[in-house]
Amino acid sequence: MTMTIATRARLARWACLILLCLPALSLAGEPLTLHTADGVAVYGTLSHAQPQGRSIALLFHQARANRHEYDSVVPTLQKLGFDTLAIDQRSGGELFGGHNETVARLGTSADYLAALPDLEAALAWARAQHYARIVAVGSSYSSSLVIVLAAKQPPGLSAIASFSPGEYFDDKNLIKHAAAKVTLPFYITTDPDEAGNVDEVLRDAHGANIVHYQPRVGVHGASTLIAARDPGGWQANMASFTAFLRGLPAPAH
Repeated sequence: MTMTIATRARLARWACLILLCLPALSLAGEPLTLHTADGVAVYGTLSHAQPQGRSIALLFHQARANRHEYDSVVPTLQKLGFDTLAIDQRSGGELFGGHNETVARLGTSADYLAALPDLEAALAWARAQHYARIVAVGSSYSSSLVIVLAAKQPPGLSAIASFSPGEYFDDKNLIKHAAAKVTLPFYITTDPDEAGNVDEVLRDAHGANIVHYQPRVGVHGASTLIAARDPGGWQANMASFTAFLRGLPAPAH
């Protein structure tokens, strides 16, 4: 059967579309449900690096938000060889145009500190998958929670990144006391208007494990890595964060 020129052109266009879609398909995430120690089902998205590595970044969102805070950040982490697990904590909402499935199923959003078991469940899941390098990334209130998590020195956690932490809880010494106990690689930053919050968090923490990045331009939380949220600063801020990740010890073989 002889193909017409128009048919060949249509096939060529379809082939190009398929090739363009393949990277997106390979980076697409899959749903994952975690179960916390206190019996809550927490919903998330697992995305694999290409090729799949032995490292994972656990991504925790800010207040009134959901896992979609990190949608535009995930491809950059994948290129660095990190799988990612972004979850909907039980304290969150519809910010960033996403849907917090955990909150929806519970019927209400919990307070900030109540979400700590959600982070612990994500870490436990990553450990069970035998990841050699696990980095916990927090935004706003969850950036304070990753400090609390790291202060407990749980097995398997390799590093934390804290975007806009503060003393957001009733105990106004909780985070600064926790920060002083963190011994693993610890990246911490916030926007210039909130620099005092980070200074307070680091009041008693002075170890060489701390990378305190002070951006010229920034916004609150991990949104400082997103072009649409921080058009004037996201590139420099992403460069700083990825430099920290590249500087972490390689996964053990």
